[in-house]
Amino acid sequence: MEKSTHTHTHTHTVIERERERGRQGGRSKGGKKYWLNFSCFYLFIYLFFFFFYMSQAVDASIKVFLLGDSGVGKSSLMLSFASGTFDPDISSTIGIDFKVKNVEVMDANGVKRNVNIHLWDTAGQERFRTLTSSYYRGANAVVLVYDVNEPQTFHGLQRWMEEADVFCRNDDEDDAVYLLIGNKIDKCVGGSSEGEGAPFMSVPKEQAQQLAQRRRMLLAFTSAKTRAGVEQAFDELARTVYDKIRVKGSDYSSGINFNKPASEPKSSSCC
Repeated sequence: MEKSTHTHTHTHTVIERERERGRQGGRSKGGKKYWLNFSCFYLFIYLFFFFFYMSQAVDASIKVFLLGDSGVGKSSLMLSFASGTFDPDISSTIGIDFKVKNVEVMDANGVKRNVNIHLWDTAGQERFRTLTSSYYRGANAVVLVYDVNEPQTFHGLQRWMEEADVFCRNDDEDDAVYLLIGNKIDKCVGGSSEGEGAPFMSVPKEQAQQLAQRRRMLLAFTSAKTRAGVEQAFDELARTVYDKIRVKGSDYSSGINFNKPASEPKSSSCC
């Protein structure tokens, strides 16, 4: 009887051991399956973002300067274009402000291109002109801004053009692309000699057109507040710069970079 009890106990122990091994084996197989599934999921996420990034690869980065008298709306234009917002209480720039906006443009061959526009907003006050002049080099484009309601800001463009020409315009075709912007059209008074209901600009539109033609500049009229014409102006600028460089078949000597980011400022300060 005692022998029978011992045999029964031994058999029970063996069965429990086998069950425990089975459970451990199941956990082991389950663990391997878990890590396999996790690895596959991680690989999928990695490949997804890799191909997404490749599809969004930047074709070129260009450096653009905004110049003009203080108060014409350069900072507001940059903010409107870069982030789609308007701040009525924005302060005047002190020194240099810097933002980047990626745009998709259609090149001369009808191919969509991703271009990073590196926007440099410069202080319009006279006391900062020496500080900002060192940043001109390497500019691919210059945006000259005036207030359509303030004639003195249009006349003030002359000194900004002269200063920009020293660094950004050469005798050959390697010079920067210039864009003339008449800003604050939202403040124009309705009705003028241009036609019934047309906005009256203190600076006649024809005067701006003549300057743009004489100086080989693009021309746009914008409102940073309502964003009217803002995106169109900068998109056209990016397309023009991109096509101009691609036609030459080599990197822009003034600093355009294909498939790599443009150099960022060592220091910038804005108010």
